[in-house]
Amino acid sequence: MTIQLLTDAEFEQALQLSCYAFQVNASEERRAASRVSWNKAIHYGEVVNGNVHAKLDILPFQVTVYGKRMAMGGIAGVASYPEYRRKGLVKKLLIQALDSMRTQGQLLSYLNPFSVPFYRAFGWEILCDEITYTLKKHQLPKATPLTKGTLSRVPFSDSLVRDVYERKQTHGMLDRESWWWEELKRKYKSHSTAVYQDEGGNPTAYIVYQIQENHLEVEEMIYNDLNGLNALLSFIGQHDSMIETAELPAASADALHYFLPDPKTKAEASPYFMARIVDVKAFLTQFPFLVGDGGHYTIKVNDPYATWNQATFVLSLEENISCEPTTTAPQLEMSIQTLTGLLLGYQRPTFHLKHGLINGEAATIRAFFGHLPNEAPVYLILFNKKISLPGIAELQLYGKFFMMDEDKYVSLFPLAPGKRLQRVLNNPADLLGYFVDSSFK
Repeated sequence: MTIQLLTDAEFEQALQLSCYAFQVNASEERRAASRVSWNKAIHYGEVVNGNVHAKLDILPFQVTVYGKRMAMGGIAGVASYPEYRRKGLVKKLLIQALDSMRTQGQLLSYLNPFSVPFYRAFGWEILCDEITYTLKKHQLPKATPLTKGTLSRVPFSDSLVRDVYERKQTHGMLDRESWWWEELKRKYKSHSTAVYQDEGGNPTAYIVYQIQENHLEVEEMIYNDLNGLNALLSFIGQHDSMIETAELPAASADALHYFLPDPKTKAEASPYFMARIVDVKAFLTQFPFLVGDGGHYTIKVNDPYATWNQATFVLSLEENISCEPTTTAPQLEMSIQTLTGLLLGYQRPTFHLKHGLINGEAATIRAFFGHLPNEAPVYLILFNKKISLPGIAELQLYGKFFMMDEDKYVSLFPLAPGKRLQRVLNNPADLLGYFVDSSFK
């Protein structure tokens, strides 16, 4: 088996393989769109006697990780012909892709899995869950006319749409480059788009949707404040004479049902995109830890498919964060999957401790948890579409987290001169209680 870079000479074969595997037609429109992404991506495949038997694509992206932009390699188009499956070809392709992404400086990799267990075995872990809300006619948002701002239907290519998106860069969001906006423009050519502008004319929210057979399906719904969300929900409700049901996808952490008129609506949850740290040393060095009083941790990472990660690292959380391989005995030990899920926030830190996914002294593990930012990843449809629904999960807690016990955090941050607000959290998304105490200075 020989894995090699694919060139323009293999483009047509790679396209035919993708169309066969994903059961779509190789139309001229699809061929033209595929050529655009082909020119942006790196492609690997197994080629025997000039024939492409299997292949994958690596698309170059930037994502926001707790406010910091990082290079990410998007794995897409993984395919092989049936007669060449179960021979280890995809395994070899993924190992090659990891090495390539490391060389390209892509610290993370995301993919949309056909099988979570399959990609988890190679080091990817669930990044976010998708909740699909299905609203019946009587559950539609109230069709309240806008009293502030305006909402208008526009082409998806309207600059207002891009303005809204670019103002909304929270943890996990994809930084869409111009070529990707063009790809989405093609994808959404049969969809409708509406933009909300506040009283000052500033675009703060948009929705991409389509209506077929009395059913409204939302593809993207991005907003930057509650007024924007209410405007979009009202807009959906204004279709009550046209539709019987509406379908809204969102991130579980965004708790969209909280803002619906009838929170007890049908909601289907499923794991969605997966993520993987490609280069542990480089990623930990750039990760925006909460330094606080500092600390030093030796962490052993188990990653059999990326030999450069299969090591113990000493992580120094001083003013200048550093990470280097070490021969010192580790304080913490975990798989690359656990490290990825822990740092990107799919589950709260104590989830990993409770289920024995991290080895080490409990006190040391909890101390390490205190250096982790607090924000759940937004809903991701990275390679096709994008939805970002801020809510309680995006509450910004400025200050250091202090572990109370294995289930709860306390966060202290300035509220007003001479006062602080203390909030006890079971989960970064769940506000359990608060009180104001002027004794905190």
